[in-house]
Amino acid sequence: MKFLVFLILLPFIVPTKIPAEKSITEKEANWRRGAIKKLWDERKRMGHTPLIKYQPPGFPHTIIYMKNETATPTRNLKHRFAWALLLWAITEGKVTSRTSAIYEATSGNTGSAEAYMCRLVGVKYVAVVSDSLELEKVRQIEKFGGKVLKVPAKLRNEEAQKIAEKNHGFFMNQFANAEKAEEFHESGNARHESSNVFHEILVQLKRVPDYFIHAAGTGGTISSVGRYIVRYALSTRVILSDAQFSRFYDYVIRNKFSSSENNESDKHSGPGVAGTGYESKKDIVLGNTTSLVRDVISEAVKIPDIATAAGIRVLSEMGFEFGPSTALNFLVALVKAQQHEKRDPWKTQILTTLANDPADFYTSTYLNNTWLDRKFEEFGGFGGMKCWRAQIIKAINYGADFYKSGLKNCPGDY
Repeated sequence: MKFLVFLILLPFIVPTKIPAEKSITEKEANWRRGAIKKLWDERKRMGHTPLIKYQPPGFPHTIIYMKNETATPTRNLKHRFAWALLLWAITEGKVTSRTSAIYEATSGNTGSAEAYMCRLVGVKYVAVVSDSLELEKVRQIEKFGGKVLKVPAKLRNEEAQKIAEKNHGFFMNQFANAEKAEEFHESGNARHESSNVFHEILVQLKRVPDYFIHAAGTGGTISSVGRYIVRYALSTRVILSDAQFSRFYDYVIRNKFSSSENNESDKHSGPGVAGTGYESKKDIVLGNTTSLVRDVISEAVKIPDIATAAGIRVLSEMGFEFGPSTALNFLVALVKAQQHEKRDPWKTQILTTLANDPADFYTSTYLNNTWLDRKFEEFGGFGGMKCWRAQIIKAINYGADFYKSGLKNCPGDY
């Protein structure tokens, strides 16, 4: 009987409505869609940066391709990196229409590129930089609407985080978040092709190169390339080109993560190479202090910093106006060329690398003889640079081993 009464009353029972709660308002969703569309439009405008082909006369069986990232609107490799960082931050709701500003610790190039991208989507940007940063790089950041705050180099990260929290902004933290932001998924048949730089190289070369050579600062670019190569089982070997006093070499080759593990690099401190290497006394922690994934890298090569300084001059004399990290990549390519000529001289090898930024970003530093003489005093200053320059030119023209002869003939304790 009770069951019959319930059935009679059932049509008159009005279900209680549970109000739907939105995690994101329609206004905010529209802003996000608009911001991401602007970023994809930028990616389309950028297209593929050109490949520069170079065959050293002394190494007839080696062809070097430098992907010219100075062709981007901000004239540096970090243009595509900043694009990926901001796309990630907006996608995951780290940056919204209500974000007061984005803050970043940078050595310059990431700062100018992030300033460009932030202006594109209408978010304020503040770069926390070293108080010794090149004036040319400061001007680049300001040129694209960014504000610059100078602090001692070792305090950049903590100051950027502190100021972001104080002002209710977002600390981008490129060193920790490059791993998340750099693309490691592909777009399949969607109209937006992969933004991975190695994907571009494959499309342009129409073949798989023998090597990809690149330095690491955050480690995001070389790791994203390494992931791509491993995921598709390509035969390309990834080589880390490292600065003289960087700990990345020990991290990749010797599996040493801590500054207390007596790494070779910790025995000295030195000039360094702008935008590359890891000289911090903090432990190397993936996803925290670095985005460099050691397991996708095949080899690592260290080059003396003063040789890199000489490499900039040599590249300029050859008509390639690029900065120090590009010179570092180029010198590692010469090392691999010399090894190849000894090992397998009848087969042509293809080396690919990146031209990261232009030489005119360094007119007050690496291209300034007074600065160079003071900065590299321990290694012979300007005279030491000239010694390495001679060894590099000899290698390019006659196939000599510049690394071995430089260590033997040029001043300094290596």
